[in-house]
Amino acid sequence: MNHFHYRFCRKFAALLWLMVLFGASSGVGRADTLTLTPESFPAALTTAAPGDILLLVPGNYGAPTIRNLQGNAAAPIVLRSADPARPAEFTGLILRDATHVTLSSLLFDYSYSPDDAPNFRPFQVLSSHAITIRNSVFLGDVARGVSNIDDGFGTGFGLGVRFSSSIRIQENEVSGFFRGFVITESQDVLVLGNDIHSIRMDGMNFAQVAHVLIENNHIHDFARSAASTDHPDMIQFWTSRTREPSRDIVIRSNVFNSGDGLYTQTIFMRNEEVDTGRAGREMFYRDITIADNVIINAHLHGISIGQTDGLIIRNNTVVRNTTSQGEAHNPRLWTPQIRVVNDARNVEISRNVVSEIQGYERQQDWQVHDNLFVQNSFAAQPGFYGKVFVDGALRNPTRIQSFFPRPGGPLDGSHIGASLLARH
Repeated sequence: MNHFHYRFCRKFAALLWLMVLFGASSGVGRADTLTLTPESFPAALTTAAPGDILLLVPGNYGAPTIRNLQGNAAAPIVLRSADPARPAEFTGLILRDATHVTLSSLLFDYSYSPDDAPNFRPFQVLSSHAITIRNSVFLGDVARGVSNIDDGFGTGFGLGVRFSSSIRIQENEVSGFFRGFVITESQDVLVLGNDIHSIRMDGMNFAQVAHVLIENNHIHDFARSAASTDHPDMIQFWTSRTREPSRDIVIRSNVFNSGDGLYTQTIFMRNEEVDTGRAGREMFYRDITIADNVIINAHLHGISIGQTDGLIIRNNTVVRNTTSQGEAHNPRLWTPQIRVVNDARNVEISRNVVSEIQGYERQQDWQVHDNLFVQNSFAAQPGFYGKVFVDGALRNPTRIQSFFPRPGGPLDGSHIGASLLARH
């Protein structure tokens, strides 16, 4: 073998090895775009590889359990409707032990069956990593043949996530369920830009979660069963029966509006393990930020927080929607407040628009300042809605535009309250 040929063979072998190594490490050595029908979809899942895009033609794809679907960071596996205007439909879907999978532009359409309990979870992500669900619709159904209290109201959970990490739930519409999202024992969760409405009980639930961002969501107009004993919340966290507290939570730039529906609690984070004496400071929530949200509702639990170490409640607008209040003549009960238990630690409550702040007793590690207190009952007293907001705040409190600052009023240019309202 001459010298030139030897060098050529060595270079070729090295190049081939680099190609194999790069392909193995990046997972992009094989990537297909496949157009699938309900009939061909199951077989395609068994051979799907990193980078594959599975385009689903219109049709009913049933209620599959999908296991061990493995993409990677550079090349996720994508399941997407071929025609977003006519999305592929799933009546149920469980994604288990999957990594780097994106579900996009799909219809998750639940139909009630007589044996389904209110906590039935037709759509779930379990023990999975790096899952994105975006631009999709979760459509619930109402109970039938159960009772006068339950019939005609949403049932089932829109999406359940458990034992999972790096979850992104973005720009989906969720309606008609008992609860919208229920996310537990998970971390690194993004819930961004979703539209959640016509829910019977809770919009979002979280327990034992870490590193969570809830941002730019619109939660509104619940369809509640007034005769029930439900305690509805737009967002609820809890610690009951958990082993660790939720930590590093940001709830930012969301709109919570009871609209034309019945009142709900809005952001409710009771710490049951601590306040019942089952646990101490080891179970305090850790590092919670609630900022720049608009809350238009009719229950005193506007922002209610249990035992926490590290809490910021800043630049929120928390106001009353009289059309959503209950029947009893109790204006204080129907006016949302900011309420924090007095044994919370390292607390800041600043630059909020709200009727009342509960819990501050001059604790040394609390900072409470620059809040504007407002009310809609007495025109001659400070903070009257008619002097703080534009005219719609008294005439039509169901609209976010009704709470724009009145030009020349105490909010105008103050940098107090939610920035969304100041930018009109």
